[in-house]
Amino acid sequence: FIKCVFFLLGLRVTVLLTSSLMVLGAGLRCVPVSDLEIRKKLIHGGQLLNGLAGPTVMNAAPFLSTTWFSPDERATATAIASLLNYLGAAGAFLVGPLVVPSPNGTSHLPLLSQSNTEHIKDRIEAVLYAEFGMVSLIFSAALAYFPSRPPFPPSVAAASQRLSYRRSFCRLLSNFRFLMIALAYAIPLGVFSGWSGVLDLILTPVHVSQVDAGWIGFWSIVGGCVVGIAMARFADFIRGMLKFILLLLLSGATLASTWFTLTCLTTVTHLPLTT
Repeated sequence: FIKCVFFLLGLRVTVLLTSSLMVLGAGLRCVPVSDLEIRKKLIHGGQLLNGLAGPTVMNAAPFLSTTWFSPDERATATAIASLLNYLGAAGAFLVGPLVVPSPNGTSHLPLLSQSNTEHIKDRIEAVLYAEFGMVSLIFSAALAYFPSRPPFPPSVAAASQRLSYRRSFCRLLSNFRFLMIALAYAIPLGVFSGWSGVLDLILTPVHVSQVDAGWIGFWSIVGGCVVGIAMARFADFIRGMLKFILLLLLSGATLASTWFTLTCLTTVTHLPLTT
């Protein structure tokens, strides 16, 4: 569906549309309203707009690499464009603990103090304002210069005639292999995105502080980005190995996630849990 949107609107228009949704969503979260009920609705509305932009941002990489790069560079370009998106999440793991004090049971701060509550509130608002500024800067840069395509197509695929929106959508929904590939991509991504976003809350019951949880999340994502880009470059050099590489990476991720889960279940597995 997202690829059909790219084909219909073009890369520039789609990116500008989604980045404008992100700017509007980030701005709604910064509206200084004293009424908590209205503030909550504005924040939920901002998150909704940001979520609408999310699928396009996450799926822009394959279309970008097909449009701008030759076949022997495509896996690397896709990996870089996709994995750099995760560096933002890695940065969030650092910004959260360093800027906003922890309110959970692993914090060394007194939790019931009114001054600490106001300090946490001020810090959260500072993060929201900073996010709004960064998103606005990215939108301004895309508005100033973001061409839809290169002057000359780098490959036959980039220059090929596109199907109509309705025809493309119907063919995708009737393609069983496409649906299986989409599920294989979407399920791990959805689970990991939801799980990693609340990593500090997951590790609180096993007495891991928010700062330590942030560093765990940061280094795990950075390590994944480095290995992912290296494996993509390897796949560009050796053609025909992409399926094997994907199976290898997914198997490693499954084993690592299982080991991490068993380590956290200290009352059941009795495995050592150390920083």
